[in-house]
Amino acid sequence: MRATWGTIISISAGVLLLKLTEIRTKESCYYVAFTYANWTDDRPRFIVNMTFSNQTGIGSITTINEEIASPVSRILILQHSGRQKPRTVYNASTKLCDLQNVFNSVPLFKPAKDNMLKQSNYTLSCPLVKGTYAMHNMRVSPKNPLLSLLYQPKHTFSVSGGLFEELSRGRRLRALSTYFMTGKVVKKSCGSNE
Repeated sequence: MRATWGTIISISAGVLLLKLTEIRTKESCYYVAFTYANWTDDRPRFIVNMTFSNQTGIGSITTINEEIASPVSRILILQHSGRQKPRTVYNASTKLCDLQNVFNSVPLFKPAKDNMLKQSNYTLSCPLVKGTYAMHNMRVSPKNPLLSLLYQPKHTFSVSGGLFEELSRGRRLRALSTYFMTGKVVKKSCGSNE
């Protein structure tokens, strides 16, 4: 009788181990593949040079030659699917110095914001002081929930926005830099080389 129970326990443990291995190998990761990107800047006050590596990472060097008293950030993320009206995933316009609080309050964006600040010397302060700010090969983690939200096999997405200067008590905004990117989120099995 003991041998029988031992065998059953051993088989059950083996099946459980196989199930756990199966779940682990089926874990999905999500990667961004950019299909188009452009940006503008307000030279010589605000100069932006962006680079894209292997279509999945973004780098930039931003030179600010004049202090910006009241910078405002805008971002709009849309999901597109054929002929249907695009679905708004995120739409925000806020002062740069308040952006960190906004990103921290949205759990999907907090990891991307933390990653950007860790991989760069960018600042989220007001006023935006003169200097050169660099970000090298920033990537969003393939396990970021935002990418799984954007993933739809036949859908694409676009991200547009920019950094603006607030003029005349918030009634007008002047573009310092704008951007527009399109892409697709690709789903792959997570590899051991992450």
